Amino acid sequence: MNEKYQQAAPLGMNRRSLLVILAAATAGPMALAQSGRHVSIIVPQPAGNPSDVFARKLQGSMQRALGQTVIVENLPGAGGAIGVQRMLNLPADAMTAVMVSQTEPILTPATLASVRYKPEQMRPVGLLGRTSYVLAGRPDLPAKSLAELLSLARQADKAGNPLRFGHIGQGSMIHLMGAQWARLCGVQLSHIPYRGVPPAVQDLAGSQIDLSFVPLGGLAFDLIKTGKLRAFGSTADQSPALLPKVEPLKNQAPELRTFVHTAWGALLVPRGVPDAAIKRLHAAFDAAMGDADVQDFLRSQGTDPQAPMSLEALDKFYQSEIQIHQALSRAVGVVPE
Repeated sequence: MNEKYQQAAPLGMNRRSLLVILAAATAGPMALAQSGRHVSIIVPQPAGNPSDVFARKLQGSMQRALGQTVIVENLPGAGGAIGVQRMLNLPADAMTAVMVSQTEPILTPATLASVRYKPEQMRPVGLLGRTSYVLAGRPDLPAKSLAELLSLARQADKAGNPLRFGHIGQGSMIHLMGAQWARLCGVQLSHIPYRGVPPAVQDLAGSQIDLSFVPLGGLAFDLIKTGKLRAFGSTADQSPALLPKVEPLKNQAPELRTFVHTAWGALLVPRGVPDAAIKRLHAAFDAAMGDADVQDFLRSQGTDPQAPMSLEALDKFYQSEIQIHQALSRAVGVVPE
């Protein structure tokens, strides 16, 4: 793979350590989740990440629809594998679900050798919608356009000092987009992993790293609007509604004409949940998504709310996404670690 990695010391984790942590995730069921007294939504990312923010926004509306308490629990680590594995080791009764993007169920098992679950072990009960990323640079980066950025990246690579690219871990969507962007542009990047989006965005604004793909919305949107991050282009096939002056990357350079990516958020449960239970959770998710306040919030975060989908349509979408993202992982040459 044509890239360099700089592993931050706190994130160092060997295969044995990861296996121990994943084993711990299976030890001891979550007593309340099994008691039937509440529904638990596991967010396999730290607090403040998009999945966490969205889960907490849905929480109240889903509680009203279900007539029972819904709690949100953060279980980050190992590219989201710890939280996903915890759910899979609990009874398949729809009392526990995970709020994820394509990273945790699909990309993490494709890129981390110690992760044993497969994306096919899960199915979606609801889709939040899609959002694009923005290729953003530190505010003092000596490049004001994509053309200037590509020139700078090539000069830095040639000098043996590749631009520092922040992502949220091996196999994450941000990591793979960075790897593909570098490959298409013929440059190397120095990859620096972070424990979630907020610290990566903060370090980018503080000029501790040079580049990252940042989710549209939230902190990154505010920093771009105030000039504290420099936006070079969107990963979608059109300019985002929140940043209409930010052009798609695919329109700015011939080598990026196929570079189009969006992120989605979804609520997943283990495959094998009884039909009655999954239909109840699906109905509650749709009711929450019908809340005008929820829809307005999603749009404010750069996410286009998804119209209601049947369980069959959701599963068809998910199976297609598995194929697309596993192919992306292979195409950029990520070797499972």
